[in-house]
Amino acid sequence: MHELSLAMEIVQLLEAHAHELARITSLTLDIGTLSCVDESALRTALGSALRGTLAQDAQVHIHTIQAQAQCLDCQHHFSPPTRIDPCPACGSFRRTWLAGQDFRLRSIEGIPA
Repeated sequence: MHELSLAMEIVQLLEAHAHELARITSLTLDIGTLSCVDESALRTALGSALRGTLAQDAQVHIHTIQAQAQCLDCQHHFSPPTRIDPCPACGSFRRTWLAGQDFRLRSIEGIPA
């Protein structure tokens, strides 16, 4: 369950704000559909990882970022459901990823120290 290690990394990022915030009230995450992060498992891991921190009772908002690709052969933009789906316009497997592999802490809100 790599979500626990991700949750611990998020806690480390939040601790960097300990000098400016007395309490973190909410955090927002972006998770791409191709990021291999299970939202439910991450929420469970965060529930444990945030205990005893300045973000203990923070609301966790998760934004799902849909996969977006551009075919390198025909330039068609598309939203593949998996990493291995071909371009629906020409059948090529050559693509560049535009979105959907994301996993990032987008924002933090809290009460100033």
